Amino acid sequence: MHYKKKESTTHHSFLFMKANDWDELETLLENIDEKTTEMTEKYTHEPPIQKNPCEELICGWGKECVINKIGEPTCDCISKCPSLDGDPLDQVCSNTNQTFPSLCELYRERCVCKHKSNDCKNKINAKVHLEYLGVCKRLEPCTDELMAQFPTRMADWLFQVMRELKKRRELHNLEWEELIAEAESNDEKKHVYPVIWKFCDLDIKPHDKHVSHHELIPITAPVIPMESCIKPFLENCDDNNDGNISIQEWGQCLGLKEGWSSSGK
Repeated sequence: MHYKKKESTTHHSFLFMKANDWDELETLLENIDEKTTEMTEKYTHEPPIQKNPCEELICGWGKECVINKIGEPTCDCISKCPSLDGDPLDQVCSNTNQTFPSLCELYRERCVCKHKSNDCKNKINAKVHLEYLGVCKRLEPCTDELMAQFPTRMADWLFQVMRELKKRRELHNLEWEELIAEAESNDEKKHVYPVIWKFCDLDIKPHDKHVSHHELIPITAPVIPMESCIKPFLENCDDNNDGNISIQEWGQCLGLKEGWSSSGK
């Protein structure tokens, strides 16, 4: 039995189109081509979306990214710090014992003074830096007795901080969670692990097994008002006076035995 091949509906309709139908189709196709050309030209001639040059540049405190004369992003003193609601908790105390409205205002002043701008209020502020959070106040003197006790107090405090972070699941490292669990039942590790953990926590930029003054700010700024010995203690940790505390200096200063501090865990 033979079957007749069935033609497609489209092909069949094309065979029976009248002349004027072809004219309409040609016009329709021409219009489509014209629109396609217009759209292509539109997207071809539209300038590409410009990437913000400042997007990947991170500026320090008191600075902002600006585009220089040759179109390159650079960090410059911030023109105006964000306005705050006057909360005393935003205020900070500098190493020159001046209270600033915010961290931004302190480092803006440092920046404009370093650049000898007319905005500088006092030229000594070219070297100003954060001492501690809050309004400047009279601190309890750090006596010899308090200084002698400080390594133990600091290690105990770090252990409590570490344990609290573990409870909140904010240690961000399973290994540290396991180590602090070990330390809870071992007095020696209770002292050692938090000391090494804090060094690693501070040694961020650059990550070079040394902690600079700038890297120490997260631990000193909130603590100085309550613990006046922390600054002189950490200054004494820098045995070779190179402006940085090595992992060995940190461990020795906080009473770790030889071998623990050099491991840099």
